[in-house]
Amino acid sequence: MNTAKPTISGTPSVGQELTASNGTWSGGATSFTYQWQRCTSSTSCANVDGATARTYGVRSADAGDTIRVAVTAHNSSGSTSSADSDQTGTVTSSGGTTTVVTTVPGNRAPTLTFLSLRRAGTLVYSRFRVCDDSTARVNITERDTKPGVLAYTRHFLVQARPCTTYARHWGLAARFRHGSYTAKLQARDRQGATSPVRTRTLHFR
Repeated sequence: MNTAKPTISGTPSVGQELTASNGTWSGGATSFTYQWQRCTSSTSCANVDGATARTYGVRSADAGDTIRVAVTAHNSSGSTSSADSDQTGTVTSSGGTTTVVTTVPGNRAPTLTFLSLRRAGTLVYSRFRVCDDSTARVNITERDTKPGVLAYTRHFLVQARPCTTYARHWGLAARFRHGSYTAKLQARDRQGATSPVRTRTLHFR
């Protein structure tokens, strides 16, 4: 039996990724399955075909609607019980997201400039410049995004004081090799202060 409903974390925006939390269950749950649903009202929700993983890549078809997830708990005796999360806020297009800059008192947030992005075969090559007021290493989050498909996130640790330019490359998953592909970079220092998100977009045939 569900004693605390499942929850969803992440930003409800096209190209972003949502993650389901199982909630709390009694009865010795040993495993969980998931079904993501698109909702056109507070009472009208329909299953999204194939969306049965714990994470969900927000797609263009979701724009203007809300999302929820149905979590089913299974126990060792074969019994099951299901519960729905609350619905997310209305899904926005990728251009409607808001960048939040986080600062910490007494600490200046790092800055990041996305200098270049290019593709060579299945690899993507980037250059960026990051500046910070601390000698501690800065975490760079890189996120591969494309409307309608699951995003992919990776991290780099770099030294940034006072300013340093870096080149990094990575393999491009097959789902990003056609159409429009956007790389998003953000810097976070040890105290949790973050730079604005910087983006570059490539267009493939």
